[in-house]
Amino acid sequence: MVELRKNEQKLDSVFAALADSSRRQMLARLRKQPLTISELARPFSMSFAGVAKHIDVLTSAGLVRKVRDPEDGRSYRLELQNQTLSEASDWLAYHQQFWTNKLDRLEIFIEEQDHDQRGPKSRKKN
Repeated sequence: MVELRKNEQKLDSVFAALADSSRRQMLARLRKQPLTISELARPFSMSFAGVAKHIDVLTSAGLVRKVRDPEDGRSYRLELQNQTLSEASDWLAYHQQFWTNKLDRLEIFIEEQDHDQRGPKSRKKN
């Protein structure tokens, strides 16, 4: 039960992080290559502190991780974490399949009911 709640909290944080347009744009930029915070912040019209808060949300959600730059050892690069997004995607796919199956069965049921109400087609009598 504790593990289930932990997974739910993880999904909550992922979907909350993805709910913000700026964070989704940041993730899109990180798909191309790892970036420093400054590089990631460049196209956004917000303060460095604002970008850092968005990065903290993405990091807490497990969507991004900070990796120490091997060249200078002082700065960090941000890179995508695929595992967490894959787990969220799996959750969505499971529920999409569930509802698709339900709707398919509902459609079949309605068609059967409609067919039963019409009954067998009778011939016109002359």
